[in-house]
Amino acid sequence: MSVDRALPRPAAAPDLSALPFFLPFAVYILHTLEELPGFAAWATRHFGPETTSTFAAYHVPLILLVGYCSWRAARAGHGGVWIVLATAFQWQFAMNALFHLTTWIALGEYSPGAVTAATVSIPATGLYFAWIRRTGRATTRELVLGVAAGTVIAAGAVGFLFL
Repeated sequence: MSVDRALPRPAAAPDLSALPFFLPFAVYILHTLEELPGFAAWATRHFGPETTSTFAAYHVPLILLVGYCSWRAARAGHGGVWIVLATAFQWQFAMNALFHLTTWIALGEYSPGAVTAATVSIPATGLYFAWIRRTGRATTRELVLGVAAGTVIAAGAVGFLFL
């Protein structure tokens, strides 16, 4: 007599078609790595007091939050709050790029973060929005909400520099 024992099923392969939801997370990590060495001193000269340790202290939980939202959006796949949040964070990086590039021009001094803003954030945002529209993973309403929320997040980030 043979006893059939259920073998554990292999883990399902990850859905690579949802990988673009991780763009905000990847952009944030790369952008923060560029900013970390000099942003605090630059921000202190032009806006308000900032230290590298404070900068790192608030970026670590924010990076984790963006990563969590990206993961939840990838799991959701289509529509809903996680898609809106991932979209908001990606749009925020486009607005952040605008901030870095305009301050670099206006202040006449390199803005730490401007290189990844121009070469990573802007192209990633274009790719993200083209992908999300092409695949129908978000409604127009969800995209508008994401852009609105991302604009508010970006404005808050700039406002935070003056504290």
